[in-house]
Amino acid sequence: MKFKIKFSELLLGLGTLLAIVTSIVLWTFIMTNDQRFSRIRQTSDTAGKQVTRTKNTKYLSDIYIPTSIFGFKNNKPYRLYDSKNNLSFEFMSGIEDAKVRSIRKVSQSQSSYSMLLDNPNFIQLTYPDAITFRLFGDFNLKGDNRKFNRIFISDSNNWLYAGNDQTGKLYRVGLKNANFDHLRKYAKKASYKGSVNFVSLGQGYSTFYDKAVKFNIYSYLINYQTDSYFVSRLLGNSGVSSRINKKGLTTYTLNYYTRLTVPKSGKSNNHNYVYTHYEKNALANKTPNESTRLIDSTSYVHQVGLSEQDIRFFDSDDDKVAYTNYIEGLPVFLNKGDLQVSTAFGTDSVIVKFNSLNLQIPIPFDGQTQTLRPTQEVLNSLLRRGMRQNSIQRIVVGYQVEKDLSHDNLINLIPTYYIKAYGEWKSASEWEKQNTALYNQVDSTGKGVN
Repeated sequence: MKFKIKFSELLLGLGTLLAIVTSIVLWTFIMTNDQRFSRIRQTSDTAGKQVTRTKNTKYLSDIYIPTSIFGFKNNKPYRLYDSKNNLSFEFMSGIEDAKVRSIRKVSQSQSSYSMLLDNPNFIQLTYPDAITFRLFGDFNLKGDNRKFNRIFISDSNNWLYAGNDQTGKLYRVGLKNANFDHLRKYAKKASYKGSVNFVSLGQGYSTFYDKAVKFNIYSYLINYQTDSYFVSRLLGNSGVSSRINKKGLTTYTLNYYTRLTVPKSGKSNNHNYVYTHYEKNALANKTPNESTRLIDSTSYVHQVGLSEQDIRFFDSDDDKVAYTNYIEGLPVFLNKGDLQVSTAFGTDSVIVKFNSLNLQIPIPFDGQTQTLRPTQEVLNSLLRRGMRQNSIQRIVVGYQVEKDLSHDNLINLIPTYYIKAYGEWKSASEWEKQNTALYNQVDSTGKGVN
């Protein structure tokens, strides 16, 4: 009898252990193969430009989202953060069913705009760079290419202000069926992550931290998609007409109009790809307007097939639109100053530069932090080294990717100041190594020396 009891207990224990092991295996499979599942969405949407040209509003609202939120404490602006409730998503949820009734310009005064920035009666949400009203709200504002990058939320659900930091233009947007109650509720309970000032630079107002501020250091397990994956995604499985190796780079061509250049293999691999598509019938030899560039560029992000859940719009200049991953509200920079995806629209072509890094599994936070000095100190240091203030376009806090020596596929995200100057993004430490006199001599317009 005792033997039977022990045997049954043994079977029960073995069954429990098997269930646990099976659960772990399945969990690991799902977490390490999110590309497999994201492809379901990619294929079902009929990949490529159809996504944007049919104006998939859900997809646009996922990628064009405010990334910073500010509230006031003792009449002083602070960056807000809520670890449980994503304030940006709460805003997007609040306008999901909204219709734009009217857009009326109410001011074009920089002084009035500056006063509104310090008004504690509004919650402020900012996009990393300016977008157009055509992408906002119900996405039916055809032809409205007026730009804004900052939103002011009042106590009313019937209207909001939309502002353009660079020009000082302020618009009153009338809304129907909007609801920002949850946003206001969570904003009141959010953590205050450092007092800030809004300082005017070349491309509008940058967020300056008044005092030294701590940011968490995060770690991720990563992987990189293979060359064949991107060849298949962008050129098809059987359409490659030629393959050329030159200086370690391999270029695959699909007829004359489409090609993909993959990076060098080996330790020097930076995982940067270049996809070029020549438009046979260019739009009368003109680059698309700003709204069209913003909308169409998302189709290439989608077409490339990267893991898109955290990719957000980040930067737009002339013919270029760039996107990158956002972690805890901060942008991720690769290879010192690269972004995840960058599209450039020419008169007869589109060039897409992208990196194949895929952030797979977040490692539980272990308490490590990085303390950054006040932003004004960073700016002063650059000015002392010869950089012209009128050439500094933006300053942000972003994550620098560093490899963790304990594991080949483990990286650390180190909070770092990044500066856009002369049309280029570099970390503060990288700019301090540059010969800024050369930049000032070659190009005083802020468009770089390359």
